[in-house]
Amino acid sequence: MSSKELTEGRLREALERLLNGTPRNVKAKGKLTLNKVNNEAKLGNSYVHKFPEFVAYAKPLIDEYNQNRDKAMTKGLDVEISGVELDQVDKLKAQLKKALELKERYRLERDNAVEARQQLEHKYSELMFHAHELQEDLNNRSNIVMHLKK
Repeated sequence: MSSKELTEGRLREALERLLNGTPRNVKAKGKLTLNKVNNEAKLGNSYVHKFPEFVAYAKPLIDEYNQNRDKAMTKGLDVEISGVELDQVDKLKAQLKKALELKERYRLERDNAVEARQQLEHKYSELMFHAHELQEDLNNRSNIVMHLKK
């Protein structure tokens, strides 16, 4: 077996470990990249790019892994999505993002409710004023009728 085949085997094993969430040489946090695979295989800087067949094989797998990871982060889920399990830091980031989104939604709902209440209070004040005017008009007419009867 040639050294090129051995190195490509190391890259494939490193990719599998990273996809499974069990890396030995790098942290399991953040997005998966070719350089992360390179570092997991303990190769020199950007050595992975000397293997175009491996890059062509790994790129779609890495992209799919990162998309699934992004979906999990967006939804703030603790569960595994298509083989992607978030590490503790990413789980906490997802929970924080979800909490901030909820706070923003509740803040908007509160502001809308306050605005609706103010509009209702204004309309109620207008109606009460109009009712008062009608009552005054009715009192004036009944006074006129009383004067005419005398």
